[in-house]
Amino acid sequence: MTVEKPPRSGPGPEEQVRIYARRQRERYRFDSSKIARAENVYVGWIDLMGAGHLMSVSLETARQRAGSTPHGGGACNSKEDIYRDATNQRRGFHSLPAQSDIEQVVRPVMIDLSSIFISTPDPQNKVLLRGGIAFGPVYRGEAIAAGLAAGKREKHKEALSRVAFGPAIIQAYRGEGAAPPYGIAVHESARSFAPPATTPFLMTHWLWWLTHPDLEHPDGAPPLTILKEVLCGDLIKHFAWLRSTLLLHGLPAEKLMQWEQMAQQYFRLRAPS
Repeated sequence: MTVEKPPRSGPGPEEQVRIYARRQRERYRFDSSKIARAENVYVGWIDLMGAGHLMSVSLETARQRAGSTPHGGGACNSKEDIYRDATNQRRGFHSLPAQSDIEQVVRPVMIDLSSIFISTPDPQNKVLLRGGIAFGPVYRGEAIAAGLAAGKREKHKEALSRVAFGPAIIQAYRGEGAAPPYGIAVHESARSFAPPATTPFLMTHWLWWLTHPDLEHPDGAPPLTILKEVLCGDLIKHFAWLRSTLLLHGLPAEKLMQWEQMAQQYFRLRAPS
């Protein structure tokens, strides 16, 4: 006698997976057609050099050095727009529409950080850094929020306020690798393109210490040409200390020599006439 199996009730295992997957897709639904076109802006990125090695040797030392810099590391929007990373650390991400605007924001950062370097007495506590500038489209959190349902937009409002992405950010981040310590490299995007009725950057590196009629001189700051000479001299002394303690820094001798040569060349460059 054959006993008939009762008819299956409900979806099978595979269908359960597909139902779950469809629900998840709906949960995270995002309508990219509602995002407005990205704005072309200048992006400035300033990065601590050797942070990876520092953290692999001593997280406490890395924290102390990063904390000693008033602007931290990261991309250098307006003077008020400060983004925070996943660890809630302050990261100045400046993306501005005009060349003079990005220069006006990044230059005081370089002055402050250079002053910190000069005034730090112990060489083991001195921080090396460099930066990059690029030009191109950048999306900010409010633009991304337009693609979300109203409920999700409100729920994630705070997180979205810290979000920005676009090719110019990546280009500024990667471009800083071409800069010497305390120098600013200019990515080819900022040397090839510019806002309407303006000209792109003229050189592969921006000489942030030069006097310019559109740039304010920080209150109380010495002449920047003198500051950069003192900075260059202190950098040369610091490279000599690094060379004498090379074993501790995980730094190839060739790389240190390259940094020294680049710094000497950079701080003696003149603007094109």
